[in-house]
Amino acid sequence: MFKVVFWYWWAVAAVLLVFEMMLPGVVFLFLAIGAAAAGLFLLVVSDLSIELQLLTFALISVVAAVGLRRTLRRLQHADNPATSTLNARGDALIGRIIVLDQPILNGRGRVILGDGSWSVTGPDMVKGAKVRVKSVSGTELAVEPAP
Repeated sequence: MFKVVFWYWWAVAAVLLVFEMMLPGVVFLFLAIGAAAAGLFLLVVSDLSIELQLLTFALISVVAAVGLRRTLRRLQHADNPATSTLNARGDALIGRIIVLDQPILNGRGRVILGDGSWSVTGPDMVKGAKVRVKSVSGTELAVEPAP
């Protein structure tokens, strides 16, 4: 009769991980965890029946899916500065230190950032002064002297 060896389960886990990398979704990750656990369990208890191996595989896969679901969702929707300001270009500038291209006179001036020109408001300063962006309103940056 055919005997299942522990590394068969690990080979199945490796194939499932390859599927996980190639296909969308996260289903194969949970199945791979279940297969790896079934292989580990078979390594510890070498005379385990195929029914108990499959039960271990199924139970661990379901437990992994339920247990890791919240963690994966949190990682997917983490407040990443790169994605949270993707469509709010001005918000990405808050806290950034910039150099004035033109002086701020009577509380108003302009600065060029990347490929855009922004109005700035703040205390009067000379051209070349370093300022920190403290807030954004439309296309206007409120700045303060940088430390």
